[in-house]
Amino acid sequence: MRIGERGFAFITVLVALFVVGVMLLAAAEPAAVVAQREREEELVFRGEAYVEAIRLYQSEHGGAFPTQLKQLLEQGPKRRRYIRQLYRNPFDPEGKWALLAPGVTPPKGVPGLGGTPAAPPPVGVPLTPTQGGPRVGLLPGPGQALPFRLDGQEGQPIVGVYCNSKRQAFREYRGRKNYDEWYFSPLVIPPPPPVGVGLGQGAVPAPAGPPPAAPQGPKS
Repeated sequence: MRIGERGFAFITVLVALFVVGVMLLAAAEPAAVVAQREREEELVFRGEAYVEAIRLYQSEHGGAFPTQLKQLLEQGPKRRRYIRQLYRNPFDPEGKWALLAPGVTPPKGVPGLGGTPAAPPPVGVPLTPTQGGPRVGLLPGPGQALPFRLDGQEGQPIVGVYCNSKRQAFREYRGRKNYDEWYFSPLVIPPPPPVGVGLGQGAVPAPAGPPPAAPQGPKS
């Protein structure tokens, strides 16, 4: 093989390797996006599982919140567990959740509100769903206080969990785009509607009753 032919073959190999590398990068990026989207779905599913578990715990303990997540795995007065398992935070390498505590977190950068969160109530004292914040079902927007503190710890009443990852999500969750603003708490997430109420997406219609009896004519 001549020197010119060798050089052309070498350049052809380099071009082929470059094209293959670009194709691999193009395939790897969507794979990472798909993986993050799947973790987003898991984050919502697991976070909302804790919301319902805390709500069930409250219903059997006079409105009091658990002080440890493992209490949600213990059997309550009705001999049932409140959560199937202690789900891990899919965005934390150790699977740990950041905890929400009773109190109020003032909005960032709003003068005149101070920076000291309200003190939590004593352990075991029930907390009403609207205490210290907006009505249930609304995540506070910019410039509004949060109806909980973000520095919760085991041993204090736990009113919810959240993911402290600063990454931006691909979708919004209750109007928030960052994972560390996706708060999972009964104080801001309403309970699911009763069976058959609303009949919105995902609602289960109430079972139909027996059909009305056909009218009978006069006896002969």
